[in-house]
Amino acid sequence: MDTLTTDSPTLTREKDGWLIRVRLAGRVQEVRCATENQARYFAAMLAMNPLKPTRFRN
Repeated sequence: MDTLTTDSPTLTREKDGWLIRVRLAGRVQEVRCATENQARYFAAMLAMNPLKPTRFRN
């Protein structure tokens, strides 16, 4: 698998809102949203145009 490919985002309902997870460059990126509509919007945007990896290293 190529290191820059992404998996489709997953939506999860939590107590305080919604969580979106997407794998990008071997790492999991998470976005928290207050409403389901926001979560679906961000999931669609991440699926269409994935974030580019940063140059920072941990």
